[in-house]
Amino acid sequence: MGKSVGMLQHATPFLLGVAATLVCLTCYRSKIIVGGHARSLEAFSLINATQVNSTHIACEKKEVASFDDHLISREEVVNQTTVQNATPVEEEPFPDLLPLLKRVATIDKTVIITSVNEAWAMPNSLLDIFLEGFRIGEGIEHLLNNLIVVTLDPNALNHCTAAHPHCYPLTVDGKNFTSEKVFMSSDYIDLVWSKVKLQRRILELGYNFLFTDVDIVWMRNPFKHITVYADLTTCSDEFLGDPDDINNSPNTGLIYVKPTQKTIEMMNYWLDARNRYPPNHEQTIFNNIKADLADNLTVKIQYIDTSYCGGFCNHGNDLNKICTMHANCCIGLQSKLHDLRKIIEDWKFYKALPIEEKRNGSFT
Repeated sequence: MGKSVGMLQHATPFLLGVAATLVCLTCYRSKIIVGGHARSLEAFSLINATQVNSTHIACEKKEVASFDDHLISREEVVNQTTVQNATPVEEEPFPDLLPLLKRVATIDKTVIITSVNEAWAMPNSLLDIFLEGFRIGEGIEHLLNNLIVVTLDPNALNHCTAAHPHCYPLTVDGKNFTSEKVFMSSDYIDLVWSKVKLQRRILELGYNFLFTDVDIVWMRNPFKHITVYADLTTCSDEFLGDPDDINNSPNTGLIYVKPTQKTIEMMNYWLDARNRYPPNHEQTIFNNIKADLADNLTVKIQYIDTSYCGGFCNHGNDLNKICTMHANCCIGLQSKLHDLRKIIEDWKFYKALPIEEKRNGSFT
């Protein structure tokens, strides 16, 4: 019995040492910080770990909260404790976009988006013509409340804020989008792909969007020709008569997308496809992959009849039906300005006609 007591006395310091070691390890483990970063409306799953290096670690307090089934640990660090990130914390893509979406969106979380650089946003340039279309259009001026103009350089932002209350500055690293970008030039291609990334982010945040190029004149509401059936609705360069026909030729200068996991995957597939094809316009790449999107991702794509949403390449002639007119097949800023101003003049003339004469209104 005395021998057992003696052994226990000798073992006590060892056991206390083990216990102290476990306490220290517990304190050290409590310094591991887990953070949740929202990435999409279905998945909040990007986790960043934090590593702690310390000469003296004292663990006084640990609070644990939960967020989307991930543990978030917060602790009070004392006695010269230094926290270092194992990996750099990723900055939120498109900062300050969500508050603007909340402010501008319709009650069903829909926004209209267009984009401009300085050349397009200057007074009497494309942005002014674009905004005028809403003001003189048929019952669409209120849609300006739901329009966000994305600006691609600081001067464009200055011009935008002077003309419209909802402007969002977008910067692309290493790129200068200030001047006119010639169709299919390298800068032009980078510019049009930057809008696809923004569109994806809008979907991730849970908002429907209708993107419209700024060289489009709106005369009536194109939402009347967008159904709840489709995941994606786009205008057409060539419309074959059936809105569900995958062989229609898309014009992504006016495109509507609903926010679902499927459409977010679609945007990822679209962006990835840029690297699988020779450098090209995002619309051409979309046309290349549209069958894959429909077959592999089961994306429901619908096309709007050119009688309603047309362009200079292909459009309807009945001014009683036309909703939008796109200055495609028109190269160069000055040429677009000249032709779009003619559209505005024709529309004003049409609106001033007596009702009987309006019924015979045509566009050539």
